[in-house]
Parts: sequence; structure tokens; C-alpha cells
Amino acid sequence: MDKLELFNILGEVERTNRGKTFEVASPFYPDYVTSVQDTGIFEIKSAISKSRNSAAVCNRLSFEQKKDILKNAAKALKFSAEDFEYVVKMTGMPLKSVGKYVSEIPHTLAGVPDSIENRIGVKYGKIARHPIAGSDMFKFLEPIDGFVYAVTPGNDPRVVSLVVSWLVTLGIPGVLKVSKNDMLISKKVVRAVLDSGYPPGGLNLLCWDTSKPGARKLNFDLVDASTAVWAFGDSVTVDNILRFEEVGGGHKIDHFSDKIVLRHGSGRAAAICDESINRGNAAGIITESALNWPIGCNSLKAVFDANDKHEELLGILHERFRKMVVGDPMDKKTDVGYANPKTLEYVFNKISQLKMIGLVDQRCGELLSDVQSTPILLNTKDKYSNFLSKEYPVYILAVKECASFNEAVDEVNESAGNSKRISVSVFSEEEEKVLRTFLKAHHIKRFRPTTELDALFCHEGNDYLHKLTIPQVHRVGAAK
Repeated sequence: MDKLELFNILGEVERTNRGKTFEVASPFYPDYVTSVQDTGIFEIKSAISKSRNSAAVCNRLSFEQKKDILKNAAKALKFSAEDFEYVVKMTGMPLKSVGKYVSEIPHTLAGVPDSIENRIGVKYGKIARHPIAGSDMFKFLEPIDGFVYAVTPGNDPRVVSLVVSWLVTLGIPGVLKVSKNDMLISKKVVRAVLDSGYPPGGLNLLCWDTSKPGARKLNFDLVDASTAVWAFGDSVTVDNILRFEEVGGGHKIDHFSDKIVLRHGSGRAAAICDESINRGNAAGIITESALNWPIGCNSLKAVFDANDKHEELLGILHERFRKMVVGDPMDKKTDVGYANPKTLEYVFNKISQLKMIGLVDQRCGELLSDVQSTPILLNTKDKYSNFLSKEYPVYILAVKECASFNEAVDEVNESAGNSKRISVSVFSEEEEKVLRTFLKAHHIKRFRPTTELDALFCHEGNDYLHKLTIPQVHRVGAAK
């Protein structure tokens, strides 16, 4: 097969004649190599100019026009076997899982405007609602001035569609710096939206070789020129790459000082099992949450178990983990794919240390190669265990027995540390008890998988709608 060549999109034009390319090899399939256009200062200045020039046109689009653009893009998007192969080989995820999650991209594009219209409302082509019931005034949510600079990761092909759907729905231009391992899917999404009528320059797609000298500084011009920064990753990484610039003498510039910032920093999804639950049903959702997309931020990593038959739940989970098919991710039957070799090595060394001091009981999990293991199931006694509080992007689940539902709640909150978990799934027949419970998480899900896409309004506490709009109240005549 010819080497896949991937280029930036600037002002609706996909290929530019300037700049060099760099090779991106699959972390798991050494013979699978793509060629990606390397962005330089010329492309960055061009993206800034094109985004600024398109802002007025994007802002003027009516809500109905933007909704049609996204729906038409969703209909036009078709993913080929080559696209699926790309995601599998760049992430190590099985073809079975990749197919499921890539298929959600069109639904994300079409779903955001529908959700806004249903929850908030639309008046005179704008997002609007009555600030006071029965009044003749409307609060219109106007898009922010300028453009959004978004830096997206390579571990989930749905991310770019999430960002794009919000920018288009609100009529805001965007510059997206995407991962070298997600360039193909990102390009298809942006291309479909532009071809469906979003103004040229309204979406610009860039990528560069982050290993080259001075690569980090390429971000600063884009951050400085933008109105809002949309970043993915833990705060330490984001601050190092996008925010702080050392200028000598112990001084540094804070490039976020006057910006609207949307952060996606937390993962470490968890679950709580209440007493007397249906263990078979719970085990099915837990297994899906932990193993279907283990490198995603919403993958389930820890279970705090207060059910009255702890060993029975562990036995069911063990049996389900044992039946998962481990093999080549390109095989349609494979359930368990590849993982980063350094992370796998660290995880197995850590498990070995904890087993020696009696803090972990390893029920299953065998290292098969430097990039693959069978699913790992741990029964831990230590509420301070790293496996309950951190996010390891491998096929792993840690379970901690708790004496009561309240103890499970306390421990899931304590182990979350300073930041909230992205979500907690609660398995309890008592709905009122769940509703009254305070959990240190952005999403509380009852009998639902943590990996379920739930990112329309407040993913990780980011209220996109209000962070990316300016409210204006107008008297426009009594509603009829």
C-alpha cells in the first residue's frame, strides 16, 4: 500500500506547497508509516489570519444554517476500511471497538445543535430563551469574538467532532492543532463540515512534529491570537506546553492570563456497587466500561464494592475478563488490543511490588508481549492504592471491598484527590439514595457505562455554551 499522505487544511485548501513533511510510524505496527505535513510559522500566521477574517461570516450564520451544515456533514461522512485501519494501528485498539466509537462521530455532529435547541431554544435564528417567564424579553447567546485554538489528543477519534460541533453550532472559527496519530479522522471531519457550507477559514487544521527543537513555542502565537483555548490533558502537561513560557531570570509569561480556557484534564472513572445489586448485570456494564476503550479518559479504572457478596462479583468479573479474546487488533474477533509498552512494564512491576507486601490480590492478567497483556483484574485492600486513584491506559480494573455504601462513597471521593473524576457509575436499586449522594465527579451515571458519550454540555465541568457565548438581553416583542 502507498504511504498515506496527510496535509493541513488552511482556508478550505487541503494541500499547501510550503513546508516539509515528517513520518509518523504506528507505535505497534512498525511497517505502517504515514507522512504528515509539518507546520511552520508561515502556516500558523496564515491560520490566524484566515480565522480572524472568517469570524464575521461565521457569526452571521443563523442557527438553522449552522444546524443544516452539521447535519449535512454528518450525512456525508463515510468511513472506509482504510480509516478504521488507521485508527487501529495508531491507537492499538481493536477493530471491533474502533468501529463502534468512530460510528458515533456523525451523531455527535448532528446531536449538539439538536440538544441546544431542545434544552435552551431558538428565536430569530439565534440561541435564546426568556430570562423571565411570560416577559417580552429574550436572552440571546451571541458567539464570543475571535477564534478558538483547540489542541486535541490522539487517543479518541471522537474528540475533534466534539470540538467542531460546538464551534460550528455557535458560529465561531477555530484553529485545531491535532495529534499526529489522529490526522486522518480529524481531516475527514473538518473537510466534511467545510464542504457542507461552513465558511472558508472557519476551520483550520494544523499538525507539527512536536519532537523538533522549539516545537513547543509554536503554540504561543496561536494562544496569544485566540480568544479561547480548548486543551486536553492533565494540567501539568497543558501548562508546560501551552501556557507558561520561560523568558530567563526565573521569569515566565502566562499566555492564558486573558483567555477563556476550557480544560479536559481528568479521567479515572470509577464505579460504586451497592448492597444486593444484580451482580451479573453490573458485571456486564463494568466489563464494557473497563475494557472496550481503555485508553480513553472515560474508561472505568476502579470499583468500590459494597455489595453483600464481594467474592461472587469478583468471580463473575474474572470469568468475563477470561473470555475476552486477546490478539491482533486488526482481527474482527479481538476484544483486547495493544497498550504502550512503558506503561505495561510499569503496571506489572507495580503489581509485583504490591503483591509482595500483601496489598493486592491479582485475579488475572498475564503479560504476553511488550505491547499486550490479558485483561488485568486486581482485588486491592489499600484505599490509597494508585490503581484506584490514577488512570493507566491499559486493560486493567482494580476492585476495593467496602463495608457500606457510605464507606464506598467516602473512598471514591477521597481517592479522587484535588480534581473530580470524569464520571462515576453507581449500581444501586435505590434511586433516591443515589440522587442525594455527593460524589466528586462531573457525571453520575446509574446503571450506565462510564464510556457512554455524555459530552454535550458539561464534559468535565466545562459549560461550553456559556463559556463560548456572550449573553445579551433584548426586548423583541411579546411572544405569540
